[in-house]
Amino acid sequence: MVRWDVSIIGGGVLGACLAYWLGQRYDARVAVLEREDDVAAHASGRNTGVVHRPFYLDPVKAGLFARVAQASFPLWRDFAKLHALPWEEVGTLKVAMEPEEVPSLEKNVAFARANGMEDREFELLDRRGVEAIEPNVRCEGGLLVKTDAVVDYRAFTEAVRADAQASGVVFFTTADVRRIERKADHLVLRTQNDWEGFETRYLVNCAGGGAIDIAHAMGVGPEYADLHFRGEYWSVGRRAASLAARNVYTVPKSPDLPFLDPHWIVRPDGRREVGPNAVPVPTLDAYEGFFDALPQWPAKILEAPISNKLRLTLSRTFLTLSAREFLSSLSRFEMARRVRRFLPRLREADLTSRSMAGIRSPVVDRKGNLVKEAIELPGPMSYHILNFNSPGATGAPAYTAYLADRLAARGDFDHLKRAMKKPTAWEWSAVAASMGLAA
Repeated sequence: MVRWDVSIIGGGVLGACLAYWLGQRYDARVAVLEREDDVAAHASGRNTGVVHRPFYLDPVKAGLFARVAQASFPLWRDFAKLHALPWEEVGTLKVAMEPEEVPSLEKNVAFARANGMEDREFELLDRRGVEAIEPNVRCEGGLLVKTDAVVDYRAFTEAVRADAQASGVVFFTTADVRRIERKADHLVLRTQNDWEGFETRYLVNCAGGGAIDIAHAMGVGPEYADLHFRGEYWSVGRRAASLAARNVYTVPKSPDLPFLDPHWIVRPDGRREVGPNAVPVPTLDAYEGFFDALPQWPAKILEAPISNKLRLTLSRTFLTLSAREFLSSLSRFEMARRVRRFLPRLREADLTSRSMAGIRSPVVDRKGNLVKEAIELPGPMSYHILNFNSPGATGAPAYTAYLADRLAARGDFDHLKRAMKKPTAWEWSAVAASMGLAA
């Protein structure tokens, strides 16, 4: 049996980007284990497809997300050009629906500058300014972010995988890790077929929505739980596609749960969609329906630690919001009504069909709060990345370079032989300068 030097669980954009950097930096046997039959099968391929500028990220409270989003933007832009992948800087308009929400936009301007954005990239608009660029949008004011880009993250992840493979990384699909055995100097990762095991000297858990389960299997992070929320999108018909030329977001009504507010989304191929909502679901692959998943809810609720989820789900605010989200899932009229707050000319009939659905899996702490920042936890011969949610795909190239640097500084990669191979995509020096990494 081959003993891998480093194994990465998760073939999403995070796992693929980390694999790229390890393949570039080391002469080592690096494996990526993905439980589905292709990469980016879940959150990395089911999202709004926006490369976000860090205008809405508090540089103190969301400092790491802000730094990696800022550093990754030119990396993704150059990557798209290198691989001839769609990259459209359609921009994002964030709007305030009430006068008291306008200061939130002004705060975003301060965030943008503190996070390194240039003044030419954004513009604060009053109501008339918004009407001048988006006549069909109704609001009290807006922040126009001109450089937000729309892409296909599934195609990006597939291209990163190819670049990692060119550096010697091996990807295994349909490799669903069910059990992890600890030996004296290595781990054995048992997949769905117990006879198939992967021996590895070190493990990095980048399993996305499944990362908590992997961590708990190794006795890591028992104080954390997770919940899954399905976000559903509707396709907009041809008649209404011209209602807005760029992405339109609203100031979140619930700042602690900003993913609850539907947006107007522009896709790289020109299609328009509205969504998402945030419907609680019991599993990572519950992309449609309600009743088929009901038998799986007891097992999800009873997962340890139970108290975290109970504190969140039994709160009146959470129950009220969940009821609203269920309604917008069951009713096309309700989804259209929510979007008409800022796009009043949209009709129910303009939502022609259901589009994709994605699942977000935020981590819940002991107080019942949804954790906003990424969680990094060391484990036995392993390191675990939990809660790397939006804008996770945006920041993945710089974050994984930071992660590779951090693990090397910890001594976790002392068993690897250093190398500096000819880059197939990103150069280490480019991200090292912006992130303050070792040469």
